[in-house]
Amino acid sequence: MADEAADRKRASARFELSDLLPDGEVIMPLERDGEFVMLVRRGHMTPEAISEINKRLEHIVGNGLWEQRWDGPCAPHPGKDT
Repeated sequence: MADEAADRKRASARFELSDLLPDGEVIMPLERDGEFVMLVRRGHMTPEAISEINKRLEHIVGNGLWEQRWDGPCAPHPGKDT
């Protein structure tokens, strides 16, 4: 349990404005163990929208609703029929 809580605290998910996306790309996900970043080409989303999304993501990650599994499949959502 303590390890799960520590993992949640280390995990992060966020949107960022970027000038470094390849030509033709407006949005690009980057993911690695414990981190998810959605890069958005500057001018296609306002900084205010990015801030609002990041507030929501902070809540989702902080309350254990975000799950990344690199060592196997995710457990089914408790409300989902299996």
